[in-house]
Amino acid sequence: MSIEHDVQRNRTLRAMLLGFAGGIALTAGVAVLATDGGISAMHPMMGSMSQADMAEHIDKACRHLYIEVDATDAQKATLDPIFKQAAADLLPMFRQLHTGHAQVMSLLTAPTIDRTALEQARATQIAVQDRIAQRVTRLVEDSSNVLTQAQRQKLVAHLSQRMSMGPSMHG
Repeated sequence: MSIEHDVQRNRTLRAMLLGFAGGIALTAGVAVLATDGGISAMHPMMGSMSQADMAEHIDKACRHLYIEVDATDAQKATLDPIFKQAAADLLPMFRQLHTGHAQVMSLLTAPTIDRTALEQARATQIAVQDRIAQRVTRLVEDSSNVLTQAQRQKLVAHLSQRMSMGPSMHG
């Protein structure tokens, strides 16, 4: 194998993992945000969702994912708790982001700008985003261990196609 071949293979693997991470993050993130108006601020079409609605939404997203990758019943049984635990872990973090966003908006509309408070809010938001990225990475690692390479490639191809359609076509 040549160095050029190794570099190309590493780029392909990196692109595949990023696509997979993005898809899982999107699935988990949308499902997690879809509670008690959390997503309504970002996606008015969804409105407020109850905890039961969120669980149904996660189930629907998982069923769609399973169809896309031709998941076996054993894979579904293994992945369901992985996705549900990730959603449960991510929900409070997304709520923290929402609260932090509201805090920043409040600081920006104050009569005078408190630079120290803005910096603290920024640092807090970055810390929450880092925790989200860590949890999503763990989700990707855990779910990647369940799917075959061919399934991961199908998922990346599907996600790449959906992402290229633009946000209005993601429904």
